[in-house]
Amino acid sequence: MFINMIKVHLYRYIFLIPILVGFIVQNLKVLIYSLVNMRIDYGRILDANGMPNLHSAVFSSLSMSIGIKYGFSTLLFSVVTVYSIIIMHDTIRLKREKEKQTNIINIIIANVNEFKNIREGKIKKVLQIRIFDIAIGALLGVLITYLLIY
Repeated sequence: MFINMIKVHLYRYIFLIPILVGFIVQNLKVLIYSLVNMRIDYGRILDANGMPNLHSAVFSSLSMSIGIKYGFSTLLFSVVTVYSIIIMHDTIRLKREKEKQTNIINIIIANVNEFKNIREGKIKKVLQIRIFDIAIGALLGVLITYLLIY
């Protein structure tokens, strides 16, 4: 009874679903990285990158929510889905460009004598992003949204 009441509330206020999906995905990310590293990694809760990707989970959840509530053949669903795909594509492209810039800055720091005192402080490569991360995020966004509504 209580679960049905929550589902009706989420269906009525559909903007809450992607927020809830983002919260679930970020907590799942903390769990995954904590298990892999054998230590609790609370820092991942604020990191949108990694597996699963927060951007793709939230925007695929938004698309799925709109599709379920208003129909998959509506103009609204089409617009939201196209924007979601563009955001996921730009996430991949932007992160790759940031990674290239990080590599170049690290090469400059290592090779220019004026930067001897900061050679130990190389920029970390935390900007890596894989298409797999985006795909898993999108899949989780759709799956969790489906489970929250139905």
